[in-house]
Amino acid sequence: MTDQRHCSDCDVAMEKTNVTTEGVGDFYIETERDGGVLDRLGVGYQTPLSAYLCPECGLTRLYADFSE
Repeated sequence: MTDQRHCSDCDVAMEKTNVTTEGVGDFYIETERDGGVLDRLGVGYQTPLSAYLCPECGLTRLYADFSE
């Protein structure tokens, strides 16, 4: 996955950041691996997510890390 992401609203480079809640440091997409769309995209049972933040408007996006 590329570390270069751009904000669709501001057209500036987004910065990689961490999103946490109640001390939890990692977010995952969980799938049942039933042959659905996430399974076909290569998303495992638990696929880590990376967060990116726009320094201009605060837009935050989560991207699945298919390479891990």
